[in-house]
Amino acid sequence: MKTAKNTDWNNVANWYDNYLAGEDTYQAQVIAPNLLRLIAPQKGQRILDVACGQGYFARICATKAGEVVGIDQSSVLIEKAKTNAAANELYITGNAETLDAYKIEQFDIIFSVLALENIKNISAVMQGIQQSLKEGGKIIFVLLHPAFRIPQHTDWGYDSKKTVQYRKVEKYLSEINIPIELSPFKNKTDNKQTPSTITFHRSLQWYMKVFRNAGFAITNIEEWISHKTSQPGPRQHAEDTARKEIPMFMAIELKKL
Repeated sequence: MKTAKNTDWNNVANWYDNYLAGEDTYQAQVIAPNLLRLIAPQKGQRILDVACGQGYFARICATKAGEVVGIDQSSVLIEKAKTNAAANELYITGNAETLDAYKIEQFDIIFSVLALENIKNISAVMQGIQQSLKEGGKIIFVLLHPAFRIPQHTDWGYDSKKTVQYRKVEKYLSEINIPIELSPFKNKTDNKQTPSTITFHRSLQWYMKVFRNAGFAITNIEEWISHKTSQPGPRQHAEDTARKEIPMFMAIELKKL
C-alpha cells in the first residue's frame, strides 16, 4: 500500500465548514439524529470526539452532556470550533494517533464520525482510546459503509432489462490509499491548486481485527441509508429503491473486553 502524503483537512477546512452549514446534508439529516440516539448523552458525562473537525457533532452532544472535548489535527478547523464553543466544550489541536499525549483524562463515551477513513494508524488511535475510556464506557464510530462506499472503486450501475439500479464493487478486501479531490472544487477555471486529501479503505474484517487486538468487542452495528430522493424520471423508482436497500453509512459500537 502506498504511503499517504496528506491526511489533515487544513486545505479543505473552509469548504467543509460551509458545507456543514447546510440543512440538507447527510450529517444533518442522517448522521446527527442517529448518532445522538446511540450516544444518548447525559448530564455529568464526559464525551470525547476524535477528529472533531469544527465541532459539529461535539456541539450537538454538548447541549445534553456534562463536558465534551474535541481533538483534531486541523488547526484551522479547531479555531473554528473554538469560536462557537460553549462553556462545557473544549477543543484541542492534536493528532488522534497520540491521544495519550494530551492528558485529557477519561471519558464515558468516545466517538468519531467519518474520520477513521482519514487516519493512517488506527492501531495507535485505539491504544489511546483504550487509555481514555472509562470502565463500562462505549465507543461509537461512524464510517462510510466499507462494503459499498469505496471512492473510485464503487459506483452505481443500471440494468435496463430488470429496471434495477445496483452498486458495482471493484475492490473490497484490499487495503487501499485513495487520493481525493473534493467535488466542489472540480471544474474550477482559476489556476489555484485543487484542495485534496487522502482516504484509506479497509474491510470490515480489517477493522474487527484491529478492534479485537486493542481489547475491544463490537456490541452493535447499524447501517444507515441516504435520506435523499430522485427527481421524477424513468429511473426514479429504481434509484430510490436502491438508496433504501444499499446503505451509505455504518455505525459500529464497541466496548472493552
